[in-house]
Amino acid sequence: MADRWLKANCLLASTVAFWLAALSPLPQIGKGISYSLALVASVQLVTESRRLIAQDARRAALFAMNQELEQVEIGLHTQQQEEALYEIYGAAPTYSPEVDRELKTSLEHLYKEPSADRAAELQTSTSEKKALYLAVKSLIEVKGKTYVLEKVLCLSGGQWEKGEQVLQQILDEGQKNGW
Repeated sequence: MADRWLKANCLLASTVAFWLAALSPLPQIGKGISYSLALVASVQLVTESRRLIAQDARRAALFAMNQELEQVEIGLHTQQQEEALYEIYGAAPTYSPEVDRELKTSLEHLYKEPSADRAAELQTSTSEKKALYLAVKSLIEVKGKTYVLEKVLCLSGGQWEKGEQVLQQILDEGQKNGW
C-alpha cells in the first residue's frame, strides 16, 4: 500500500514540476514536451488515484466487517454466558405442568376458603400463611403478577389497587418472616 501512495505522490510532484517547467521561459519545443509530460503524468496520477481509492475502500470495508464480526462474537459469547448463568442459578424457573397445576389449585384453595373477608384470611395460622406466601411467590415467578391478581385473587378491573395491596401484604408478610 505504501507503494501506491509513494507512486501517487511522485506522479503528483512530476505533474507539478512539468507544468511549472512549461510555464518557465523555454523554447516552444521545450514547453510542448513539458506540457506533454505533465499531461501523461496527470493521467497516470488519476489512474493510480482510482486504484488507491478502491484499495482504501476495500480496506475500510474489511475493517468494518471485522469490527462487526467481533461485536457479533462478543454478543454471542455474552448470550451464552447469560444462558449458562440462568441454568446455574435458575433465574428463569420453569415448573412441570403437574407442579404448576398443583401450585395453582393449592393457592386457589387457600384463597377461596369460606371466609369472604380476604384481610381476615391473612390473619390465619402461620402454616397457612406460609403456604399461601410460597404459592403466590411461585406463581408470580412462573405466570406473573397479573395472573395472580386476575386468576387467583380474582381482583381485577376496578379492584386492581385492592388486589395489589392484598398481594403486597402477602409478600411483605413472607419476607418479614423469612419464608
